[in-house]
Formats: sequence, structure tokens, C-alpha cells
Amino acid sequence: MIDGDEKTFWITTGMYPHEVLLGFKGATATVTKIRTWSYHIKKLTVEKCTEAQPTKFEKIVETELSDKAGAMQIESFTINSTMGPDVKYLKIHVASGWEDFSSIHSIIVEGDTVEAS
Repeated sequence: MIDGDEKTFWITTGMYPHEVLLGFKGATATVTKIRTWSYHIKKLTVEKCTEAQPTKFEKIVETELSDKAGAMQIESFTINSTMGPDVKYLKIHVASGWEDFSSIHSIIVEGDTVEAS
């Protein structure tokens, strides 16, 4: 899902909701855009965490995706500059789907990172 290979993906196991947690390897990021490639996701939320441990999250994206009738859902979300800085973790929350199972094939997070000192 984050390795750039279209053949690898994350799939739900049935009942919703499901979550994916992404970290920046000890760095912080200023997130400016998030792009997703998925199938059958209906309601998607992206939350950020600026804490050292991924315990307190704040929504930065909340959307309902169109049913593409089996075609890939390609989405791009521009992040407001006040919502994007100092991000240590992102939580991708799949609240519901158009089918019993949904999948995420790629997530690309754009912006700048600052290594931890």
C-alpha cells in the first residue's frame, strides 16, 4: 500500500470500521496533500496526531467517496496549511464501504519532513 507496488494492497476483513496507522519514523511532517487509490470505500476519514505516541487524533479529511462500480477510486485531498504541520502519525479510517470488502492500493502523503533531533 505504501511500497509503490500496485500488486500489494490492504483489504478489510468484513465488518466496518477499519483503520490503518501510518508513522513518519520518528520525524514530523508538514502534510500538504494526501492521495489514495482504493476500491469500494464509501466513508473515509483521515486524522492526524502531533503527539509522541499515537493517542490523540484530529480530523483533517472527512469525505464520502463515489461508488465507481468496480473501478479504482482515485482521490486527492489538499490539506489546509493550519491542519498539516507537525504531524507524527496519520490514521486512515474506513467507516463504511459500498461492498462487504474494500481495499486501499496506494496512499501517497505529500509535504516536507523534519528529522527528529
